[in-house]
Amino acid sequence: MKKYFNISLILVFIAFIAGCDDFGDTNLDPGRPGGENVSLVAITPTMQTQTHRNLVSGAGRLAGIFMQQFVGFDAQQVAFTQYAVDEGTLANFWEFGLYTGSMRDCVDMIERATAQGDVPHTRGLARIYLAVNLGIATNFWGDIPYSEAFQGADNLAPGYDSQQEIYNTIQQLLDDAISDFNQADPQGPLGDLVEADWIATAHALKARFYMQLSKRDANASTKALAELADAFSSNGSAPFFIFENTTNGAHPLALFGVQRPNTLIIDPFFDSLTDGDPRKLKYMTPNVDGDQLYFQNNNPELFWAQFDSPSPLISFWELKFIEAEALSRTGGNPVPALEEAIRSNMQYLGIADADIDTYLATVTGSDLETIIVEKYKAMYGSNPTQAWNDFRRTGFPAITPNSEGVNGSNPSGVVPRRFLYPDSERLSNTAAYEAAIAAQGGHLLDVDLWSFED
Repeated sequence: MKKYFNISLILVFIAFIAGCDDFGDTNLDPGRPGGENVSLVAITPTMQTQTHRNLVSGAGRLAGIFMQQFVGFDAQQVAFTQYAVDEGTLANFWEFGLYTGSMRDCVDMIERATAQGDVPHTRGLARIYLAVNLGIATNFWGDIPYSEAFQGADNLAPGYDSQQEIYNTIQQLLDDAISDFNQADPQGPLGDLVEADWIATAHALKARFYMQLSKRDANASTKALAELADAFSSNGSAPFFIFENTTNGAHPLALFGVQRPNTLIIDPFFDSLTDGDPRKLKYMTPNVDGDQLYFQNNNPELFWAQFDSPSPLISFWELKFIEAEALSRTGGNPVPALEEAIRSNMQYLGIADADIDTYLATVTGSDLETIIVEKYKAMYGSNPTQAWNDFRRTGFPAITPNSEGVNGSNPSGVVPRRFLYPDSERLSNTAAYEAAIAAQGGHLLDVDLWSFED
């Protein structure tokens, strides 16, 4: 078993070829270094690149399909639209995207920076990115290995931490990162590909993860608002990663459009929802048959489907939507925050101010549904998983499940609530896998995660 610890590039490549699925090509970085002799400066950019791939590659596309931003037009994407997602679908994502990918790198960086003793900002950066990756994993599967993971041969069958424990860990990692960045560090984050105020970013992420527990914590909104007071305050200070304008380093949405052209297009639900929205031309373009494409070769207008499209770790508009929701839930006035959320998103996309003003005049509500639906439209292309998280905890937007979505993985036919654990866990970490399933009442697509249960 080669999980939860570094393995050599050759072994990664062999495993990838042997078990390749639709997601392996966008989750595995062929240039990812391995071995204990790799320096921090080499690990850091690789870790960041893999994390941002995790946000918008295979699992992110699936979240977008579930949320009816995308729809399968051909091949495997049609099956995914019908919720035919089994325990093998995200096996490579779990293995190479997370546990021997970005999370292993983060843990390695934290351990090495601690041992080195004079690079607290590098350790803080790794803690922020580890928190984000843990958020990805727990939002997909609930209970996951963490406290017993990454121990190599000392523990080849790690137990699972509960989702509640994972959320506590995320908040502690972000607190520790803030402490790290408050220390003097002559070197700063080594190999950092993203320019950001990392203390403000940590507070922003704390607000995100508090709000995700709105169904579990009556004080979630109050806690989120407190963190937002110390978060960044503009698009220009948000942490954005820019993918390379190459076939090896391209944004996963654009790369998927090249590799599997028109197997995935814009869902009619999202098409109709964005009628009259000035962002529509930035999101989609019609073909000769009237289908809306999210990607089209040589079309520079499609903002999120360029090789060098950006990827926010967390965006300013997400913060303002969190603020609007938190104010709505605590009796405050959400309108200014809601309007700023929409405006900042549109400005980032290059929408003219006059068009933004015209659109804002059409947004007449400020209730929870209005806030979440507007957030759903703004999160397109940058982080579809957050839209899925919002849907699972609020019920908005009001999506009708696919009529062909009843199957062995989704017997209730609902819009999926989670992913199945990968078959690799069932086969090689059986006892912990079975205990996690028993603790959560199952792991099929229609079983709620603890964070989203009523």
